[in-house]
Amino acid sequence: MEQKRCGAKTKSGEACKKTALKNGRCRLHGGKSTGPKDKTKHSERLKGNKNALRHGLYETIWLDTLTEEERELYHQVSIDPNVQVDSEYRLSELRKRRMLLRIQQEEQKDKPDHAEIRAMEDAITKVQMNVAALIRENGKLRDMQKQKSDGSLDQLVEILQQARSKFQG
Repeated sequence: MEQKRCGAKTKSGEACKKTALKNGRCRLHGGKSTGPKDKTKHSERLKGNKNALRHGLYETIWLDTLTEEERELYHQVSIDPNVQVDSEYRLSELRKRRMLLRIQQEEQKDKPDHAEIRAMEDAITKVQMNVAALIRENGKLRDMQKQKSDGSLDQLVEILQQARSKFQG
């Protein structure tokens, strides 16, 4: 009797030739996870899953997942008035705070993982560099807004209207 083959596309582009399991794929190509069988039992445990979190640089932060303390901090963080920068700046501050707390927790362990601490410190540096770039971009936006609002555009429109009236009249 011939055994069923997996058939999943491999890195080389060919079909996998390993023996398939009950689901039709081999042990290496098991297919997509269907998630927990009992959705009600596990849904709370899976909400906000932080199992793969290392340092928090790429962590997604949603307002509805903030702790009460973080919510207060979110509204207290000093922000630039430009709407485009507001949210990113606030979230960067929260991200740095979470990473600092993770460093503190790691340092309090019996055997702290110094490589993990260095990775988190590097991630904080990257966040700070992003904030510095935000501040630079926001400065450019402010300069552009000043140029638009200094009245020079209005003066130019008035000069053009006067020139048109001279040529037409």
